[in-house]
Amino acid sequence: MKKIAFIFALLAAAQVSAQDGWGGGWGDDGGSSGGGWGESSGSGSSEGGSEASGAPAVAPTVEIVIPTIGTHYDDPAESHYEPAYVENDGNTKIKEGVVIVRPYLREADVKMRRRVWRVIDLRQKMNRCWTWPKQPISQVFWELGTKGLVRAYTSDSLNRIMTPEDIIRSTAEIITTQKQRPGSDDPTDLIDTSFAEYFDWSKIEKFEIMEDWVFDYKHGEWKPIIIAIAPIKPRSIMGRTYDEKPFWMKMDDCRPTLAKCEVYNRYNDVMRLNWDQQINLHRLFDSYIVKTTDWDDRYINDKPEFQQDQLAALLEGEKVKNDLFIFEHDLWEY
Repeated sequence: MKKIAFIFALLAAAQVSAQDGWGGGWGDDGGSSGGGWGESSGSGSSEGGSEASGAPAVAPTVEIVIPTIGTHYDDPAESHYEPAYVENDGNTKIKEGVVIVRPYLREADVKMRRRVWRVIDLRQKMNRCWTWPKQPISQVFWELGTKGLVRAYTSDSLNRIMTPEDIIRSTAEIITTQKQRPGSDDPTDLIDTSFAEYFDWSKIEKFEIMEDWVFDYKHGEWKPIIIAIAPIKPRSIMGRTYDEKPFWMKMDDCRPTLAKCEVYNRYNDVMRLNWDQQINLHRLFDSYIVKTTDWDDRYINDKPEFQQDQLAALLEGEKVKNDLFIFEHDLWEY
């Protein structure tokens, strides 16, 4: 009996010890598991916090918003468009907006024709009146194209029309910069920020014109006729600045508006002209030739022999200008 009682006592002690070990093990495992789970959760949140504070945030997508403008050059309400910045006082002859019509020219009387492209740089001294703050010509041409008041074309071929929305979209850019993260006191904690930048007419410093020099056999004149004009938008790529022409406009379409816009005259305020007289009638501007009709239809500075020598390209343009003068000089006998 004593042996049997002793055996039962050993079995009971072993069973209690196993239960304590199992419970302790489960408790230890649960504690460690709970701690591990808590640590895993805590480390995950800390990693998320460090990721949120350390890694750069993705900038939101920015789109170029173009308002609907439409075309207005077919509206029959007004024969001429008078810009809002045209003053009511001054020379009444200018405000009448009279366009001086060119003499009728038959195609049969054109015995010679030569097409050239010129660049008018507004930074040159003779062209300073083009930047008159009261009425800059850059604003006039830019608003004619971007407000749909004159037909705009994609190239100097003048065969594909652009809408005002296309002009604004092609000249706008998405600018990405860095700014300090909102709510952060660390000036080095930066995030990327993007915004749309729309082109402003005040950045226009050049214009390109396409003109025909024709010899009128009936009137005996060797005269130029400006066919189209385009503002030049500066564009920077990899630290270099390139000239980009957003659109072209026919000069005959612009003349009614130019005839209503006054030009500053530094010599006499009474004898001020309008822009149509300044550009088309008297040609009071300085320019240089950048292209002429040729078999390869390239600009002079794009030809292989002038790509590395811009001075030679400028001299080549002066040579074309001199050829036009010599042609007219050789027409007559003295």
